[in-house]
Amino acid sequence: MKSSQLPAMIAVAAFIFTLVAVSIIVIQQSSQHENDHNISSIQARIIMMNDSNTSTYYNTYFHVQDWRVNRTTIVNGKIPNMYGTPITPEEDVWKVEVMERTCACAGIKPIYVIEGYVSTDTGEIFNISTKKVSETSYDASTCASTACH
Repeated sequence: MKSSQLPAMIAVAAFIFTLVAVSIIVIQQSSQHENDHNISSIQARIIMMNDSNTSTYYNTYFHVQDWRVNRTTIVNGKIPNMYGTPITPEEDVWKVEVMERTCACAGIKPIYVIEGYVSTDTGEIFNISTKKVSETSYDASTCASTACH
């Protein structure tokens, strides 16, 4: 190796080390946030999918894993209860969304959606809804692996 290549090699090594360190920090922060709650995002999804109406809807309309998106996020503030009335829970709530396109065709197509709100503290289900809506009701991330946008 030439001595003129040494600074470039050191710079590349430093960049890779920094990239790895930042990735580790981000992963640790994500897992710490997840550990702040009694119910994890995965448990919230399992609780929601164990509901008999949700399970029936899922088994009827969800068939292609590659067309599906699962998203779980923390929400606070007003959420709908089982009757659609806005409520404000005292604890944080997981919003669980399971979406699947109806086909892999190009363009905006209908998607099947299961949406639920689960307590991060107790696992109580505040609301679950199932529906078939246009993709325009959701963002482009619902397209999963298809090239629809």
